[in-house]
Amino acid sequence: MKKLGWGVVIVTAESLAKVRQVFLSGFFIIAFIIINIIGFVGMGRLLWFTGTYVSAKFGVYEARRENGGLLLKVQFLNRYIDQENTRIQDLVTFEDNIRLQYGMEMISEDVRRAGVGGRPSPAELLLSNMLDPVLIKAEAVRESLSVMLRKAELQDSTLSQVTSSVNKIHQKWSQRPSTWPTEGRITSPFGYRFHPILGQMMFHDGIDIANKPGTAVYATANGTIKTVCTKEYYGRMIMISHNDSECETVYAHLQQALVHNGQFVKRGDLIGYMGNSGRSTGPHLHYEVRVDNKVINPMNYILPADALVD
Repeated sequence: MKKLGWGVVIVTAESLAKVRQVFLSGFFIIAFIIINIIGFVGMGRLLWFTGTYVSAKFGVYEARRENGGLLLKVQFLNRYIDQENTRIQDLVTFEDNIRLQYGMEMISEDVRRAGVGGRPSPAELLLSNMLDPVLIKAEAVRESLSVMLRKAELQDSTLSQVTSSVNKIHQKWSQRPSTWPTEGRITSPFGYRFHPILGQMMFHDGIDIANKPGTAVYATANGTIKTVCTKEYYGRMIMISHNDSECETVYAHLQQALVHNGQFVKRGDLIGYMGNSGRSTGPHLHYEVRVDNKVINPMNYILPADALVD
């Protein structure tokens, strides 16, 4: 039995009469088909690898472009963090000066760090070596922002405490009788003296300041008018309560009072005029300072004219 095969007839253009016939075996045909299939598969894989390579190159380009944008953002945030840290440090310096000026307790540097510090663990070091440098920088910025926010929150809290304390101190100072109640010369100091009317040694509860009748008399601190009345020895007088009644001031021998009971007055407010009412040898102001119902030398409270009061 003959083997099946394929025949190929070749006709040349030179002579139609000249015909060539070639017989191809089945094995050759199958081999030819397999070789072509392998070729097509190889070509397809080549095209696939080429496309993948181009895509990878494009991806790398996009990644580099994104990394470049991320680096710009990181640089901007770093500059912003530096500026804000400088502002926070300026506030810290300001607060430290205020605390020093008002005798408040200082905040330690450990507290000011707001929980910053500590060495990285071996796992963190290994991970940082494996990560992209851009990601490491981004993580560093995130941590810096977190630290800055903690510092800002701490600074806001401590400044609020300082503000509250300073307000309380100023409120207390505003109620401290620190200025002269009127103009004139001291004719009788605080303490024992020879009484000009009774003619014997007696304790003088305040100071006497002499001047012309009608000389203005001022409140020496913020407070509430407690008493406006006339007494035998004091004549026409005013008593002002300061600092929730811990301290009181008395203005006696007035010609006229310009305030009434329960009225709030501030340091420097005009409250009356100097006179000669009551037991007096001439126009003057008798001025007292009482703390917890005990008379205190007013000169211990009056500050120099160039001293800051309010």
